[in-house]
Amino acid sequence: MKRKLYSNMRRMTTLFSVAIICVTLSTLMLRLTVLGDLAVSGAAGPAVVRVNSELFPYTIARRVNFRTPYSRGDFRIENPQSNEYYMSVDIISIETGKTVFYTGFIKPGERRGQSTLHVQLPEGTHEAIARVTAYHPVTFQPRGSEDRNVTLYIG
Repeated sequence: MKRKLYSNMRRMTTLFSVAIICVTLSTLMLRLTVLGDLAVSGAAGPAVVRVNSELFPYTIARRVNFRTPYSRGDFRIENPQSNEYYMSVDIISIETGKTVFYTGFIKPGERRGQSTLHVQLPEGTHEAIARVTAYHPVTFQPRGSEDRNVTLYIG
């Protein structure tokens, strides 16, 4: 009786261990595939531009993923409602020096999300600069700017 009970417990422990490993691997695969866009596209980090003695907060993704050179990527650019300034963002390719994306004016409280590049880049990883500029809400004169590193993943 003891031998039978022991062998059943050993078999159950082995099955439980295999089940735990399967669940762990499934979770890892799910994170890398389905949720991979979130991991690759990168967290949109808050940042600030100093405008005279004031701070101008904004948000932009540090990594943007495009499935093809012609598909849309999520830039996650936001000008918070608390800002009084308009803003614009130029994405400039470090390799070519060309502006590959431009937002135009973004009012306080507005955001820009999914968009295609204005200049298509070949598949691969491309380092770029996001030049964020704050503009006076009445005169639309530039009040300050900041450059921020951005990585574009294409393909």
